[in-house]
Parts: sequence; C-alpha cells; structure tokens
Amino acid sequence: MRLLYSLVLLLIPAGLFSQSFNLKGEILNETGSPLTSSTVVLLNPADSTMQYFGISGTSGEFEIKNIKKGKYLAQVAFIGYETLYLNIEIPHKDNGNLGPIPMVPKLVSLDEVTVTGERIPLKIKQDTIEYDARAFKVKPDAVAEDLLKKLPGVEVDRAGNIKALGEDVKNVLVDGKEFFTGDKKVATRNIPADALDKVQVYNKKTEEAEFSGIEDGVRNQTINLQLAEDKKDGIFGELMAGGATGNHYQFNGKVYRFSEKSQIAALGMMNNINKYGFDFGDYLSFTGGIAKISHGEGISIGGGGFPINFGQSVPGFASSGAAGLNYSYSSSPKNRYYISYLGSGSKREINEKVKTTNYREAGSFTTDETREQVQRDTAHNINFGVRHLFRETNNIIIDGGLSLNTGSVPLSSNLINYLDNVLTSSLERESNDISDRLTGNVSGTYMKRINEGSSIFKISGNGSLSNSNSNTRFENITDFYNPVINEIIRQYQDNMIKTYEYGGSASFTQKIKGPYYVDLSLKGSYRNEDMVRQQGNLGNGTALIDTLSPAFEKNQKSLTPGLTFRKSSKKSSFSLGVDYNAGAYTTSLWNDGPLKESYHFLQPRFNWQNEYKSGRRLMFSYSSRANMPSANQLLPVVNNFNSLSLFYGNRDLKPEFTHTASASWWIFDQFSFTSFILNINASRTNNKINYSRTIDSQLKQEIRLVNVDRDFSARASIDFSTPIRPLGIKTNLSIEETYNAGLNIVDDIENEVTSYGHRLSLTFDNRKKDKWDINTGTAVTVTDASYSIRESLNNVYYDISWFGEIRFTPGDKLNMDISADITNYTAKSFDDARLIPLIGASVTYFVGKNNRAAFTLTGVDLLNRNTGIIRETSMNYLRESTSNIIGRYIMLSFKYRLNKFGGDTGMHIDVRKR
Repeated sequence: MRLLYSLVLLLIPAGLFSQSFNLKGEILNETGSPLTSSTVVLLNPADSTMQYFGISGTSGEFEIKNIKKGKYLAQVAFIGYETLYLNIEIPHKDNGNLGPIPMVPKLVSLDEVTVTGERIPLKIKQDTIEYDARAFKVKPDAVAEDLLKKLPGVEVDRAGNIKALGEDVKNVLVDGKEFFTGDKKVATRNIPADALDKVQVYNKKTEEAEFSGIEDGVRNQTINLQLAEDKKDGIFGELMAGGATGNHYQFNGKVYRFSEKSQIAALGMMNNINKYGFDFGDYLSFTGGIAKISHGEGISIGGGGFPINFGQSVPGFASSGAAGLNYSYSSSPKNRYYISYLGSGSKREINEKVKTTNYREAGSFTTDETREQVQRDTAHNINFGVRHLFRETNNIIIDGGLSLNTGSVPLSSNLINYLDNVLTSSLERESNDISDRLTGNVSGTYMKRINEGSSIFKISGNGSLSNSNSNTRFENITDFYNPVINEIIRQYQDNMIKTYEYGGSASFTQKIKGPYYVDLSLKGSYRNEDMVRQQGNLGNGTALIDTLSPAFEKNQKSLTPGLTFRKSSKKSSFSLGVDYNAGAYTTSLWNDGPLKESYHFLQPRFNWQNEYKSGRRLMFSYSSRANMPSANQLLPVVNNFNSLSLFYGNRDLKPEFTHTASASWWIFDQFSFTSFILNINASRTNNKINYSRTIDSQLKQEIRLVNVDRDFSARASIDFSTPIRPLGIKTNLSIEETYNAGLNIVDDIENEVTSYGHRLSLTFDNRKKDKWDINTGTAVTVTDASYSIRESLNNVYYDISWFGEIRFTPGDKLNMDISADITNYTAKSFDDARLIPLIGASVTYFVGKNNRAAFTLTGVDLLNRNTGIIRETSMNYLRESTSNIIGRYIMLSFKYRLNKFGGDTGMHIDVRKR
C-alpha cells in the first residue's frame, strides 16, 4: 500500500499547485478579415520546443489558457503568410490580450524580432494537420511511437493502437509508402523519432477514388511519417544486446537506408523473455495453430460464444527469434513497387493446469487437466505489391504473398472428470504432432478512367493456394469407473488438406448527374477443398482403419451480380445497393455420390455519412452476407484424438446469413482537441453454426456441429477524450455495453445463453511531457451471464485493474521509468480471489557523442507475483488455467545507434535583435 500511495502522489500534476495565466488575441489578414485555423505557439526560448499552443476560430480569435509564468517566444503562422514572432513575458500586460495581429504575405517584424531557420510546430493545411517532429522533445533513443504520444490530438494506448483527431488510425506510411505491409506497429515501434522531420495526419481516400477522381465517401485515418532530408542519404539504425538474471537474454538490430526513390529496412531480434517478433501478427500465433486443425480444434464457429476474459498473460518459457526485410521503390510519385520478408521461430515450454466446470441440465461436472509440452513453430512470409500508372488513364494494382509455416507439438496430459466430487473417468494422453503449411495468394486490379470524374471501368482477379500436412502420433489410456472399463488406443493420424480458389469481378461506374452515380458489378468465384486423412493403429501389423480415414472433397461455385446507386461528395455520401448471391457447393465422401446444396441470397446494403460541420460527422450503415460452412465443419467422420471428447462435423450444415447494422456519431473540436465518439452496432445470424454436446453417464462427450435458429449480439460504446487545462492533464473516458443471446445444445436440450457486459475505463496523462510523462488509469469489467438450461448456474463475473506509468527525463543523459499493473480477479465461481501486482522499472544512461550509446537497467515483475492465470467462460463452461511463467528478472542492456546524423535532437531557432 505504501508503494501505491507513493505512485498516486507522483501522479498528482504539478500544475495543480502553480499559478497560471491566459493569453488571447485576434489573427487578421492584410485586409482585416479573420484567418481561421491560424496556429499560435509559445516556444521555449532555450531550445525552441513547443510549450503551449492555440488555434484561431472562425472569427480569428484565439485563447491559450493556463500558461505558467515565464518568458516565451510566440510564433504565429498561417499557410501563405510570413510567420511572425513575438517576445512574450507571462503574465502579460493588458490582462493577456495581444489585440489584433495582422498577417501579410511578406516579411514583417513585430517587437523587432527576426527569425532564421524557423520551424513551425503545428500547421493546419486544409484536411491535413502537420506536426514538426523536432519541435517536440523526446529522449535520444525514442521511436516514432514515443513522439506520437506527445503530439496534440494524437493518442496511443498501451498496446500501441493509435487514435488521431478522435479516429482510429488505419494506415501508417513512411514517406508516403507502405512499410512492412499489414502491421502499422512495425513502423511506429521501430523507426527512430530523430529520423523524422514531419508527422502528417489526414483522411486518405481509397486508391480507386484517388485515381478516378470520383468521390466514394470512404476515408481512412492515416499517419505519414516524413523522414528528415539527412536521413535519406546514408544508413542509420541501432543495435542492442542485454543479459539478465535467470540466464535471460535479448538481442535486436535495426538498419535503415532511405532515398528519394527507395526504402530499405532490415530488422532482427532474438530473446528468451517471451517477446515474439515485432508484432507482425501475420504468422503463427505460437499456439499450435496447425496442430489444432488436425485435431478438430481449429474449427471456427464465429461469435456463437461470448468469451469472457479475466486478464491475459504470456504463459510458458519461450525462446524466439525473428527477422524482417522491407524494400520499396518508386520510379515516380504514382508508380510504386514493394516486397517484404518476415521470418520467425520459437520454442515454448509450457506446464499448465486447467480446471473446467461444465454445465448441463442434470448439473455441472468438473474436469481437471495437467499438460506439459515443448512447442516449436517457424514461419516465413513474403508480401509484395505493385502500383503502376500508365498513360495517365490506366492503373494496375497487384498484391500478393507467400508463406511457409511449420510446427511441432509434443504433448503429455492427464485429464480427470469428477461428478459430485466422485471420480468418474480419466484420460492419460501422449502425442506428437508435426505439421507444415504452404500458402500463396495474388490479386490484381486494372482500372480504366474513361472520363475523369464521370466513368471508370474496373476488372479484378484473385487466386490462392494452400497445402497443409500434419502427422500425429498419439496414445490414449482411458479409464471409466462405473462400471470399470479400460481402453488403450495407440494410433497415427495423417492429414493432407489442399485448397485452391480463384475468382474475378468486373464493374462499371457511370456518373448520372451532378454527384449521383450508378455502379454495375459482376463477381464469380470457384473454391475447392480436398481433405485426405489416413488413420490406423500403431505397433506390429500397422493397418489403416477405413472408417477413420476419409477422403472428403468440397467444391463451391458462386455468381454475384450487383447494382448500386450512390451520391458522393467531399462532405457526404450515400449508397444503396443489392447483390444477388447465387451458387452451390457439393461434397463427396469416399466414393459415394456428391451431395449438393444450392443457395440463393439477396444481400441488400445501405450506407450514409455526413460531415454536417467541420469536425462533426454522422454515419449509418446496414449490410448482409452469407457464410458457407468449411470442409472441416462439414466432415462427418469422428476425430478421436481426445477419447473423452469426440468431435464430428456435419455434412448437412446450411449456410449462415448475417444482418449487421451500425450507427456512429463523431465529434472532434480541433481548437480544444476534445473528441466524442458514439458507436452502436448489432448483428443477427440465422442458421448459426454452433455446437451440440451429448454427455453420457461417465462424462464422455460427443460434440457435433449443427445449425441453430439464431444468434444475436449488440454493442454500444462511448469514447470521450479532452484536456483539463487547469490541471494540466488529458483524460479519456470509455464506456462499453455488450449483449449476446445465443443458442447451443446440451444433451438434446436447447441452452439459451444470455450475456450482458459492462466495461468502464478512465485514464489520465499529463499534457506537457518535457521531463515528466505520466499515465494512469483504471478499468472495471462486469459480465452477467444466464443459462436457460439451469438457472442456478446464472452468475456475475467481474474484475478490476489499475495501471500507472511514470517516465522522468531530467536531462539528455538520463531517463527513468516505473510501471505498475494491478489486477483483481474475483473469487465468484472460482476457488479464490487473485490480486496480482506487476511492478517494473528501468533506468537508462546515455553516453558518447550525440548520445549514440546507452546503458539500461531493467527490472521486470519486481515483486515476483506474476502468475500465468487465465479465466474465461463460453457457452456452457467456466475455465481457469494456470501455467509456468517467466517471473522476475533484472536485465542490463547496451544500445548503440548507427550513423546518427546531425547534432542535438532538439530544434533551434536563431533569434537576433535588430
């Protein structure tokens, strides 16, 4: 408690105890008319970094509040006008009123100040906000993410997700180009902050709209990291190595080479502290992904359940490595070619205990399981793309990828079932799974602009191929105790799955009149899934078991014509369309005749959005789609990998059909950087694919996939963020309400599960981050679940968490961090409550010329209280798992920055008195 008390005291903003003042004025052009969106910035005269800022409103007036006493350099800027500078001392005379400030398109001098080598921290260029990276002070080894956290109007959460001007950032570009396509965090967490000159925030049009000149109303919030000129001619990067207690280690390296036309980046890492790569996210998630497919566990049924997470940790002891190489070349601003490689590998040792309470009408029963495994995974991924414009009216877009994944999962487990605390059945299992998967995909689009802004023809094609193999050897010793039965199975199971798919589409867009357009489209596709399983007994006289060795094939064809009417402009868009999805899929099992399922769906859609005022937007949408069952879901042959849980697909499954509707209200005030976002969405799925479980008296389960009538879910959220200027802090309030009503079947009885979720989070961080960077917050999550199969199982689950982060940078040589995460797991429905405090700290000292080198001492889980605990519930079970965890360690690391250009990271302006 003393530690918590100390942290709370540190989080009290210093501005609460100091006197502050205001400054206001009016920005006018040469004719005396107001200049809206002019920027007024108060700079620190010592290093010219931004201290306070304001933006003029529609009347040209601005006001900067809560300024600390002192001397500042005031910078007034507007695009197309000479930047003005004033020496300002706070408190200012005339109650802080500067009065009218004229701006003229020629150099003028106010208060006899002349500026050379100027930098403007913040500019507003129509729909783009541009930040000068050198005007925001960061530590010498900071990355782009550290810089983004300091920019007004930009928010970065602890997971690295970014919001800019109130909207989620969809794209992060480096000099306007893709950087390791598919994961924006690779750029923000690896590009050095001192390599950046500007950060631009804007709503990016789709590639089709940019090329055709026809507005489609679609925008993606985008951040462009613009490199400094001196970083476009040479090599820069960093190397890091560290060793820790407990024989832990960490190594990584980053090397960059940028030029006017090309980008080259190489990244590499290796560690045994449970860090997987660079957040690539597009390789195996180190959970035995391929192995699960061969065991029938990788079959997705969508949102039929409602996972309730009571907190997540990284279980096991993992050693991993990753490497990446990215190359991009632009022969002209509109022609671009890129390719990237991502490779990774890991070895993870897991010892896990799992306790599951299973619900059924006759009561609940308990399953205790222990697992030991040493899991190995590797992944190699190549992505490439082409953007080629020729003859100014023809555009070609090509994207593709190739990946190879391998996995090895040896497993030992012991499972025991209890009914009313009486031992009923048990399973000892030894298995080894070796798997590999090769996939490739390519898509291409050709667009022909017939009349700019009036009509465009587009034709697209795509193809993909996947080849998966798994070889499993397993031994199951199953014991039943009433009556006493012992079963021993020693078998092999080899799965070969080949999938290929191709398709194409053509569309024509024609302007009718004014902003009105009509779209005609036609899409077609073909998909083949071929599954061959060979399963038999191990030992002398190994023989194939025909009934467990299916040859199963699924073929699917579809043809979808569509018609859309839309109205598009810069501020608003409206579209109303419908697709007619007609097709069929056939399945063949062994040598029997094909079984055919035809389908016909009308899929209407609607979208409307309107920016009714600057920074104010309303959006409504509705869509519908059909989802076909996969070959894995359709295969009716039993998978007996787990002798107490037999899994069957269902060849008679029908397609799902889902309706989705959403509404949003978005408000952002660029003058106060206050945002308010309201989102509401709901979906209903008919013929939902879900589980049917049958449990016998000895607690042996048979699980089959079936269609249930319906599944409904809804979500509403409010996100509010605003600065509290008198306290010198920013705050974010998030409220989320969820509802789910789904069906599954237990012992031939429909079990309707209804869940209400409530989540409230509140975070604070300080606005001025020159020396202190403070972030703290709390979250409360409550889930109320009810089960029609047995009302006594109804329950409420909740957890409470708090975090705090403090970074102190007293100068260019020293940086200190401390973090705390405290999570309280409720005891409700579990054996006991858990309070887990995770405390970490680090100290970094910079040495050498331009602070190119740094020593860092880091402590992780200083109280050694981490536990690998995960608590969750789904349609008819409650589960708690605990596993081995890395725990406390102290690491000393050394980092060296390669070829650092320039001198100080701060920005300087030469100010001379006349």
